[in-house]
Amino acid sequence: MSKSVMVLKHFESPKEAGVYHRLVCLTGPSKGESYVLTGNRIIIGRSEKADIRINDAKASREHAEITKAGDTWFATDLGSQNGVVVNEKKITQQSLAEGDKLIVGQTVFKFARVEVAAKAKVNKEEEGEEKGTNKSFLPFLILIIIFASLFLFDGGNDEATVAKQPPVNTYQNMNNEFVSAIQKRQATENKQMKEKLTVIYQRGLRELRERNYFRAIHEFNLALIIAPGDSQAEYYLRKTKEELDKEIEGFTAKAQRDEESLKYQSSIVSYCAIIRLLYTVPDDPRHKNAIMQINELETKLGMEPGGTDCLKKQRASR
Repeated sequence: MSKSVMVLKHFESPKEAGVYHRLVCLTGPSKGESYVLTGNRIIIGRSEKADIRINDAKASREHAEITKAGDTWFATDLGSQNGVVVNEKKITQQSLAEGDKLIVGQTVFKFARVEVAAKAKVNKEEEGEEKGTNKSFLPFLILIIIFASLFLFDGGNDEATVAKQPPVNTYQNMNNEFVSAIQKRQATENKQMKEKLTVIYQRGLRELRERNYFRAIHEFNLALIIAPGDSQAEYYLRKTKEELDKEIEGFTAKAQRDEESLKYQSSIVSYCAIIRLLYTVPDDPRHKNAIMQINELETKLGMEPGGTDCLKKQRASR
């Protein structure tokens, strides 16, 4: 296992005192294991080189990355096939808080903070020190007098004292600036993504109004590629498919009524409308059924089967 993590059981804690962050595995073959994050960059995946290796068929070889910036930990998707989820939301990059659920493939982790208190140390030699206190008091008294003299000697030189102060440590400030920069970049990326999705939605809705259902479906699927799980794109996609199904059902019912009324030519027109709607998916059963019905109607009209050209307008417009 990598030096960037310390593998313990769920209820175990590191031996050294300090504040730690860990990922507790809640599912899968590694359930119950606790991965204490000791490095600043940890890779999770199926690869043997991953810092946290998981036996998960839905996980990529290098699926996710956990990084520390200042006092904040971030989870980042490394372009995995099935994505990374934090608290039921698919993310590209997301800061982690106490109790967050991180899902990689089908493996669920819990992000947690653990604090190990320092153990009190008992010095056995202290037991006998009190007896010799009086004997060793004189050297301590001399040291106190020396320090008092030095303090009185330097007491008036305030400027020199200030000058000797060590410079302010700006390390924490630098880390805070780095975290702010990441958050600002994430906000910018989110804004750009929303603007891009808005343009795609407008194109898809325009195609839907013009009854170009498959072009609309293409646009909404594109939105889901850019933003997997986007609820607005999923809604538009579902409504588009419902509108397509509804229109095909209407043409089918009309064609059957016209055929029963011996209006064969009118029935052919309705079946042709179905073929034009589904011409990009010729394997659709409804497309195949429309062709078969047209062939039967052509026979009833004394025509050669296959003589009706339903797609003449589509070919002419290309």
